Amino acid sequence: MVQNSYFFKVQNLSKSFGGLQAVKNVSFEVKKGSLTSLIGPNGAGKTTIFDLISGFIIPDKGKVFFKGHDLTGRKPHEIVSMGMARTFQHLGLFYRLSVWDNIFLALPGKKREQVLGVFLPQTTLRDEEKILRQRTKEILDFLGLTEKADEMVANLSWGDQKLVSIGRLLATDGEFLLMDEPASGLSDEQISHLKYLIKELISMGKTILLIDHNMEAIMDISDWIIVLNFGEIIAEGKPADIQAHEEVIRVYLGV
Repeated sequence: MVQNSYFFKVQNLSKSFGGLQAVKNVSFEVKKGSLTSLIGPNGAGKTTIFDLISGFIIPDKGKVFFKGHDLTGRKPHEIVSMGMARTFQHLGLFYRLSVWDNIFLALPGKKREQVLGVFLPQTTLRDEEKILRQRTKEILDFLGLTEKADEMVANLSWGDQKLVSIGRLLATDGEFLLMDEPASGLSDEQISHLKYLIKELISMGKTILLIDHNMEAIMDISDWIIVLNFGEIIAEGKPADIQAHEEVIRVYLGV
């Protein structure tokens, strides 16, 4: 099924785990080139929505559409190949490998790893290797990790490990990026750097759906905010509207 009137949309999405309904009839859209944030208390259903969107769990009902295509029930690797990728709260890095290797291994389309790769001319494989190495360097330069390219990821600070996870996200070359709590555990200086990187990604044409609890950062960088509580959307709007929303203040932001 193909529909072309929107970039990304979820429609009546619901998911229960036993007797707990984690997501209840959630519907929203994300505009191309925008930064939309999902916020709400712990347990509100934010990460479950990410899991439903990215194919890691299947909804009980509802649909997920991306660039007009119905993604509902597709496998995660299929969704990534269509241009959507995500990070995780638990970073899932190769901790015993270098920063360089973590980024390089996330790059798609390596011909030498395909079944017919053994039959390709060595010049073709060398050309591909050169392109992939250049792309890895570009990502490291963008993140400010070039000087740490040879360091083992296990030896990095938490903030730098977060940057490596973003680097692996960028390596997929996805146009729609889902970021799950990228500012969690970061210092003020690291959060400032993260905000700069996210704004740069938007200026480069990426579209971002973000989960985080750092309200100062959320209000600064978001174009649109969706607020969840007990698996339901209780408000959505521009940052100024959300900051003034009485129910959002009561259940999440505080006075």
